[in-house]
Amino acid sequence: MEEQWLLSVRESVSLTGLGILLFPASEATQLSNFALHTALQLRLRQPNGLEERSIATVEEVSRPSSTAEPGLTERVLLLTQENTAMPPSGTEVWWTGEEAPWW
Repeated sequence: MEEQWLLSVRESVSLTGLGILLFPASEATQLSNFALHTALQLRLRQPNGLEERSIATVEEVSRPSSTAEPGLTERVLLLTQENTAMPPSGTEVWWTGEEAPWW
């Protein structure tokens, strides 16, 4: 299977003990094709050309509403591999076409 582009990273947030959340620059509709918590084998392509393989799970993040806007729920990726570097904004995330085994 050919690689499939999933998203470009808007923001990366470290969650101590869990991994790194990758927030998409725009709505990542491709992530809705996967069940929550599905582990995917990925290739990360940073803006400087550096590429690395990683594993991430599909997650949902909800942000509280304000008086002006309703709450927002979006699909994101959670990089789960130990020692994964924080991907910078603009990093492209490509799915290799393979799900990752959990253990």
